[in-house]
Amino acid sequence: MKRFPVGLTVTAALALAVLIGLGLWQLRRLAWKQDLLARVAALRVAPARPIGEILAQGGRGADVEYRRVSATCLPPPAPSRGAYRYALRDGQVAWRLVTPCRLSGTTGDGVLLDRGIVARFTGAMAPGAAAFPEPVSIVGVLRSPGGKPWLGPAETAPASGSRVYRVLDRAAVRTIASESGVARPAPYIVAVESEIPAVSGLVPAALPQDIPNNHLVYALTWFALGGVLVCIYGAMLVRRLSGR
Repeated sequence: MKRFPVGLTVTAALALAVLIGLGLWQLRRLAWKQDLLARVAALRVAPARPIGEILAQGGRGADVEYRRVSATCLPPPAPSRGAYRYALRDGQVAWRLVTPCRLSGTTGDGVLLDRGIVARFTGAMAPGAAAFPEPVSIVGVLRSPGGKPWLGPAETAPASGSRVYRVLDRAAVRTIASESGVARPAPYIVAVESEIPAVSGLVPAALPQDIPNNHLVYALTWFALGGVLVCIYGAMLVRRLSGR
């Protein structure tokens, strides 16, 4: 009989641990996604609440993401520069207009609005020059800013005097808000569902059209690969020890 393959065993054990870890991570993602889908489903029929009330709850530690809110924006001290965020819509490149909404009587002095997709820029590789009226009265959904990108900056090369972002992280929220006189923006973004008055050329898109939930399939795939690894290792071990 040949010597027990220590190196092979250690390698197989490490690989198995990685596969099991990936499967367990996908199960945790499954629980998170199921909770998210339930909240989005409830949101579709939930009434809008004043944004000051909801932000106060968030300041006390409550989870207020995906809450529907209403707000009346104060006139800005100067026209906002605005910004655009990259998006995909129906398989096409799209650009979402982002502007601040000044508030009074709330936590902070304003909040950033994702007002929806600029119809004329759909399919364009970069947004061009455009002017839109300042927001007045809105209803939308509170969303948390995205995380800082792992690769490259959140902001890309400016176009037509406006800021252009791949993602809106917290630093981007502060930058866009401060340029329009909002010094203490709320740590959320309001994805606008409707505006009064409605703005021509903007297509509100607050909630995702379709949120995939394939985490159970992914978890089973990782566990299955772990099972295949165990079978292959077992066959090799028997063959090695038997000397065949």
